[in-house]
Formats: sequence, structure tokens, C-alpha cells
Amino acid sequence: MDAATAIPESLIPFAGRMIDVDSHDAMPAQLWQAHYGQVTERLAERFYRQVPNHPGGTNYPDFKGDILPINADTVWNTKGSFAPGSVDVSRRVQVMDLVGVSRQLMFPSAVTIIGAALQTSSEHDASGFADFENRKEYGRELIRAGNTFSKKVAHVSDRIRPVAALVGDTIEELMGNAHELLDNGIRAVWLLASIPPGGRSPAHSDLDPLWKLLSERNISVTLHIGGGGGFLATSEWANAPAFDGFKVNAEFNLSPYHLSIQHLSSQNFVAAMVTGGVFERHPGLRFGAIELGAHWIGPLASMLDMWHANNQAFGAIATPPRLTRKPSEYIASNVRVCPFHFEPVDEYIDRYGLADVYCYASDYPHLEGGRDPMVKFARRLERFGPEVMEKFFVKNGEHLVPA
Repeated sequence: MDAATAIPESLIPFAGRMIDVDSHDAMPAQLWQAHYGQVTERLAERFYRQVPNHPGGTNYPDFKGDILPINADTVWNTKGSFAPGSVDVSRRVQVMDLVGVSRQLMFPSAVTIIGAALQTSSEHDASGFADFENRKEYGRELIRAGNTFSKKVAHVSDRIRPVAALVGDTIEELMGNAHELLDNGIRAVWLLASIPPGGRSPAHSDLDPLWKLLSERNISVTLHIGGGGGFLATSEWANAPAFDGFKVNAEFNLSPYHLSIQHLSSQNFVAAMVTGGVFERHPGLRFGAIELGAHWIGPLASMLDMWHANNQAFGAIATPPRLTRKPSEYIASNVRVCPFHFEPVDEYIDRYGLADVYCYASDYPHLEGGRDPMVKFARRLERFGPEVMEKFFVKNGEHLVPA
């Protein structure tokens, strides 16, 4: 570990250029009303019941401010609201300088994430908030409050890119919200993976104006853990002109189960976009699936390539072919994912290739990011040499966080 920059020796050549595609603020519940408004009062009351000062929680009755010194020990080993730059976003740039990061996506934390859960989950599994009156309306209010905070953060530094939730029940509402966010400095948006955007399959041509807007404005489109509940409650995913004319016949909960399926809504979303030709029609669209692991993207690419190569296996299905490239090629050019710190990303590259797809993410300062994630990833990738390491830590992330 280099003392001057708090990064592994093998990453010194990339110091000051590295991209972190997943970080968060960690505002304690005690400060929500001050930063997000009165709408958070009843939500905060729930979080006051949490274990106090736990690094994985939001209840910090002993919070004295964002005051810890910024050094290798505090940055790599402190989690939650006490971590430097978790609350005072103006200090985050100093944290980034210490660990050699040039630019960073900053996803919202509890207020927006709970708002998303209230939007997407059924009354039986809305993250413990099912008894809230007017759950979906309240969820939308929380999302608006979180987005207002993100728009303020957007003006702190161009190196910090807050990600705002983009929601809308109709395409008109979705487009209006997109313009409003972009006009207020937002350069990356979060779509809830379990909700067809604007009520349409992501592959539907009705959404082309949205994808065109985001592509032309150089805006990154992301999915993120926390918005994936209940995606199988609708079959709208398959309702798009791109899927017409084919032959038809008759035929972040920590339980092991939830962890095993948490990526499925995003896998479904990506599959719809790739097979529905979204990246064929909008080759400049930047897309990322964040904090959902990377174990699934290689098998998905392989599976889609198999069906694409053998699309005549069950009889003539579509003429002319609707994709001019292999699905894996669209994934390699347009989609980025980030592994968890414990994933064997080197083995994924051995097995599936896709070295252009995997990105570095710290999840700072969340507990799930682990300690020293940069060290763990570097050790995995050093055997490939500097070219692959530069892709993982610099170039692939630039796709989602462009200069």
C-alpha cells in the first residue's frame, strides 16, 4: 500500500485517473429533515428504533458531524455516517484524492431507496414499511425529496456525479422528469429495475425519445440494488414491437434466497434492452447495472448469443434479423457492471471475456463495500497485466462517468 495515496502499488500508474462507479452519502436519520425536508419525519421515526451508531444503519444519536480526519485508516476502515465525506459532500473530493479516484458516481441512500421500495414492493414486503398510508404516493414524495438533495450535490464538484431516481407512470411524465433532472445538473439517472419505465417494456419504440435524449445528452442510465422488488408482477416486459412476429406455441434483504435472486430484475431489464434492439437504435447509450454483482452478466451474454446464433432452431421466426451484431457485443460496448469485493472477477474474465464490461466500485461508505476493496480487486487482476487493470479501474468506468 502506497502511503501517499492509500492505494496498492500496482495501481500507482493509474492514480488520479481511476473511476468509482458506486458510492453513496450516508446521512444519519437525525439529519434527514434538515437536508430532505419535513416529508422524512415519519420515516426517520422508524429508523430511530435501529441499533444506534451501527455502521450498517442510519440511526446515529451520537453523530457530532463529519469530522474524522481523512487518512488511509479512516477511509478504508470506517463505515456509515462516521466515515469522512459521508455527510459533508464537500469533503468527498479529499477522500477521492487520497485513493486516486478522479470521478465517482454517488447513488442516493436510505430516503430515496426506501421511496423506491415503497414504489416497487407489494404491501406484504415493502421493507417493513407496509403499514404506511398511501405507500406509493409517499414513496414518490421521498424520491422527490432525495432528488432535490441530489440536484444540490450536483453543484458541489464535477468530480462527484449524484445519481437521481427517474420515475414516471407515463412516458410523458418520464420525459418531463428527465428534462427537469438534466436541466438541474444531473448527469446520471437511476431507473427502478422492477418497473417498466413509463409503463412500457424498455425495448418498446415508444421509449426511443427517452433513450435518444439520454444518449445525446451523454447521460448514464443505471440500475441499482433497491429497486428490484416484484418485477414478475407484470408481463409488460415482453410487449414491444421488437418482439412481434416470432413463433409462439403452447408450451438488498440478506437472506440467502434474496441474495441469490437480487440481480434478476436487472438481468431481465438488460436482456429486454439488448434483444429488443435498444443499443442497435441508440449505440451511444451508456448503461450500468450497479451493486448487483457481476456473476450474471457473462452467463447472460453467453445465453443470448446462443439464442441469437440458433434463432432458426424452432422454425423461421423473424425476417429480416433484428440485431446486426451478437448480443454479447452490445453488452461489451454499452453495458457496465461492477462486482462485489469478494467476487472472483478474474475468473469471470477467464471464462467469459467481457474485460470491457467490469468496473471498479467501492460502495463507499456502505458496509457492503468491505474493507480495502481496491486492494482485493487489484490482487485478482494483477496477473492480467496493466492493460486489463486499466480497463477495470479507469477506462470501463469512464463509460458511465465521462469527463
